[in-house]
Amino acid sequence: MAHVDPNQPALNPFRFSECFLMSMPLGKKAANLRELFDILQESNEAVLNYHLLQFRLAVTQPFVEYPNEFALWAATALQDPKLAEKLSSFDPFDYDTMVQVRQAVLDVLEEYLWNLPAVPWARPGFEFHFCESSMVVIRQEMPASTLREFCGVLSKVGLDSVYYHFFEARHRLEMRQIDDYSYWIDTNFDLPELVAAIRDIDIYFYGLSEIRETLLRLIHEHLGELCDHL
Repeated sequence: MAHVDPNQPALNPFRFSECFLMSMPLGKKAANLRELFDILQESNEAVLNYHLLQFRLAVTQPFVEYPNEFALWAATALQDPKLAEKLSSFDPFDYDTMVQVRQAVLDVLEEYLWNLPAVPWARPGFEFHFCESSMVVIRQEMPASTLREFCGVLSKVGLDSVYYHFFEARHRLEMRQIDDYSYWIDTNFDLPELVAAIRDIDIYFYGLSEIRETLLRLIHEHLGELCDHL
């Protein structure tokens, strides 16, 4: 395993950003599973991105067992834990495009509907409301020039920053397996095993706080003296 001085300066400091969502309801809602299927067929990538990924930023309380809003709605509004489990079990990052992701969700719903004697409905007031969002990004004045500084700032920034650099980066960089953190480490330090370990994190099924803890633990394992707070 390669060893790097935690105080070795990077060629390019890491600049942390934070973000927040401006949700925009589309005026479309589904009261039953068939309506959800029909509206999803016509939904664009921004809608899918919101309900599958950005959802975890939009809710006030994290629902770790439900990684997307479709699964949460199935569990809470339709009272169908079996469907919720099916909608929770697929990973959008296994696909190359959001078109393929949408088809994967539709395939789950179509197969499920095919085997039902009746279409399940949500109670009034519990309809699924379709949204998309705009993301506002704020650059923080907390650049990290060393791995020690990086670890310290990562432990303090908001979870929205973790989302931006670990989830949103995959769309921004158009590379499903590459996030801002591992990209920075890869291009500034000789730590291929750490880079590989970060990119192997099954991020879709982790909460944001779990992802941060896992990142810090991995850095600690590869540079044992670095993250003293762990």
